[in-house]
Amino acid sequence: MSAFYHRCRYLFLPIFFTGLSLILFQLSQPKLQAWQETLVELPYWLLSIVTLIAIQFNRSRLAYLAILLLAYYVCITEPRLTIEGLGQYSDLLLLGGALTITWFAFIKDRGLLSSHTLVRTIGIILCFAAAFGWIWANSHYRTQLDNFLPALISHEIRLFIPLYLCALLVLLRGIWSSNLISTAILMTLLIWGGHFLLPNPLPISVSMSALAIIYLLTVLTESYFLAYRDELTGLASRRALYNLVLSLGQKYSVAMLDIDHFKKFNDTYGHDVGDQVLKLVASKIAEVTGGGKAFRYGGEEFTIVFSRKDASSVLAHLEGVRESIEEYDIVLRDEKRKKQTKAKRAQAQSKSGKKTVSVTISIGVADHQHGENFDQTMKNADLALYRAKQKGRNQICI
Repeated sequence: MSAFYHRCRYLFLPIFFTGLSLILFQLSQPKLQAWQETLVELPYWLLSIVTLIAIQFNRSRLAYLAILLLAYYVCITEPRLTIEGLGQYSDLLLLGGALTITWFAFIKDRGLLSSHTLVRTIGIILCFAAAFGWIWANSHYRTQLDNFLPALISHEIRLFIPLYLCALLVLLRGIWSSNLISTAILMTLLIWGGHFLLPNPLPISVSMSALAIIYLLTVLTESYFLAYRDELTGLASRRALYNLVLSLGQKYSVAMLDIDHFKKFNDTYGHDVGDQVLKLVASKIAEVTGGGKAFRYGGEEFTIVFSRKDASSVLAHLEGVRESIEEYDIVLRDEKRKKQTKAKRAQAQSKSGKKTVSVTISIGVADHQHGENFDQTMKNADLALYRAKQKGRNQICI
């Protein structure tokens, strides 16, 4: 998966669809007057549910944000608990909230009901203390700053400099990490800032409900990938394979792939290098053409399923995968090494003395026969894989 595609999938598309949904809701407000009372109550339920689900799945940052948003919503909507004069603290709430959201973008998820709770609580207090200090300094030294700084940098601009920096940092964090939690935190900061700064913002009930839905979808989607994606290679897992089986017709073929001499490779170079090889091989298998869907079956074994195709018609696609792995020189390196062309890798190797290794795979493929179930077809593919290994490995057998 290219970096641009990955960012589109996990950053740009969620932001685009969230913005589009809020715009459509804004345009539809006159038609939703009858639902106003329900909309006011909705954040109470949604944010509470999100908190419980986020705690259950150890997504503590989203749980903390949901709790803070719920507390703020209660303060401004519940007549019995409303804090008098809350509006005069809007700048403090805006900057303190922005600093808190930014801090959550850079820390890790930890158990909510653990010793880390104290650290998180202190961090939130310090974020609001920093916001208070910034506002106080800008107010106390306003005259001196007006005389010292250019006229273009007005008091209002100076006041919100932390907000601009927070937005930039969270955006860069979202681009760099490209995961759904970072995107959810970025959207939290955007909606939080819009609530205070835009002249005609959405009703607070809609903003809070939107964030709760974003958190809920984030937790559920990440949990889905945790269950159906292999964490090491990024390929779909065996559980996802058997989910696909439910949608297969009568005509399909199954290929079983195995890295040759992988145990010996692991014993020689260590498990860290073995994991690196697994990831590289998986990336090549994921590029299979012909409509094949790749899965990590377990260990060094992989599976490719071709729907509506027989074995003879997928041989060329499997051969392409086998050749791409055979021809790839793996430099034993840090995982963060940038991609290079083969010529540049060879040149760098000659200069630095880094060692390269290569691996091969054996492939067995079988058609689904009438009256067989999926496990029987897989067993036939596994027998074909055994024949490929018996014949000398690094080949395909039917």
